Amino acid sequence: MRRENFFTLLLVLLALPAEAHVGSPNVIYEGNAGAYPIRVIVRMPGVVPGLAEISVRVTAPDVRRVTVLPVHWRAGVEGAPPPDEAKAVRGETNLYSAELWLMTRGAYSVHVRVEGGRGDGKAIVPVNSVAETRLPMPRGLAVALGGLGVLLFLFWVTIHGTATRESVLAAGAAPSRRDVWLGRGAIVASALGLAAALFAGKHWWDNVDRDHRNNRLFQPIAVTTSVRVEGAQRIVRLQVDDRNQGSLGWTPLVPDHGKLMHVFLVREPGMDEFAHIHPVRRDATTFEVALPPVSAGNYRVYADVTHESGLSKTLVALVEVPDMPAVGAVGEFLLTPDADDSWHSGTAGEKPSAPLGNGLTMEWEPGPPLLEKREASLRFVVMDAQRQPAKLEPFMGMFSHAAIRRADGAVFAHLHPGGSLSMAAQQVLEARAENKLPKIITAASMEPFCKSPPALLGDQTVSFPYEFPRPGRYRIWVQVKINGRILTGVFDADVQTAK
Repeated sequence: MRRENFFTLLLVLLALPAEAHVGSPNVIYEGNAGAYPIRVIVRMPGVVPGLAEISVRVTAPDVRRVTVLPVHWRAGVEGAPPPDEAKAVRGETNLYSAELWLMTRGAYSVHVRVEGGRGDGKAIVPVNSVAETRLPMPRGLAVALGGLGVLLFLFWVTIHGTATRESVLAAGAAPSRRDVWLGRGAIVASALGLAAALFAGKHWWDNVDRDHRNNRLFQPIAVTTSVRVEGAQRIVRLQVDDRNQGSLGWTPLVPDHGKLMHVFLVREPGMDEFAHIHPVRRDATTFEVALPPVSAGNYRVYADVTHESGLSKTLVALVEVPDMPAVGAVGEFLLTPDADDSWHSGTAGEKPSAPLGNGLTMEWEPGPPLLEKREASLRFVVMDAQRQPAKLEPFMGMFSHAAIRRADGAVFAHLHPGGSLSMAAQQVLEARAENKLPKIITAASMEPFCKSPPALLGDQTVSFPYEFPRPGRYRIWVQVKINGRILTGVFDADVQTAK
């Protein structure tokens, strides 16, 4: 296989799961509903319409009632159904569970309301309602329905034949030869008519199914990448294919943490080079960014964006990065690197600690074994040379950012201490719920709705709530800012199959 064809095939395969995050559809939020600290996990159904599973853990003792409400971004609260009450989970403390129907595609917000001795509190959790799969019919059910269908067919034609043969006869009279043949003709005509109706119905269903597969199932937005060398810079261009329009297509963006796009680069296959960079927009579908001094090689590209509707996406692509320009290369710097751009070279060690340089060490605090589809708190602390917690500084609205990637690339997630949701989507949907959203959304107009950095967990510890969707080997990049520098700690994790 030719090399360019090989990479084209890889690009297609990688783009298939592209959505908000990759291979990690569940949404986790950790924050507050008024005076109540909560952790919300929304397990998405993968089909539309479909039932989403909602679990709400409230770390407060005086809770009387928890309700959840799905709100589509177009309908608003006024067009939403009444809220459902989340029921307490037996054997658990302050854990509540509910199921919500997500009836259509697009951006939803799950309104979580907690009532108790501390008053009422509400939190809004943004989710993407998209159809990612088609549920197969169980074989047993197919056989049972097929058998019932055959019986109904026989009953239908038999009733028509009997009615034609005997419905006009006097009581007790025997049907004539003519009546018998009329009944048989009615059976044949009824069978042919019903068969034609079934054929037409099958044709209609095939068209509906084809439309669902082609237009309703989530179609990743294609993005192509290229690198050019301009003087001393290597510039990556990302070109979005905007032909897939509609509510899930390429619509106007809103800034998330002040950036329209967050791009993560991971070198393959060793995952030994990592970059978190922020392109500038050249036009509605074209973005460019100057590469930091990462090594040459093939990189997986993950680009996070959030749309004005509250829908968030992760675009996936491949890019081949050339060697650094020769020492002494001159030329105009076309792009000034973003102050929040960062990168890291090197792999993770086996110990639960990662050196950051200048005597600083990031440590992963021990916790329960990591299991697939089980909520976990990933807690990290940075220690200085005197083994004292280092003071963290907020950057891009958070005290820390993290990226998680499964070794085979099947899972990628961008996390914050507030969870796996898009903060920009949450801010947009909260403003929309309060009818405060301006017609034209800009970074300045969104500033009043932006949250302050989440509080640290004593001694400068940061915690990321997450639920690993699959077992396997994962790499975790945790970023913090200390003394004006963004530092990256790298860790490996083995996630086991839940028994």
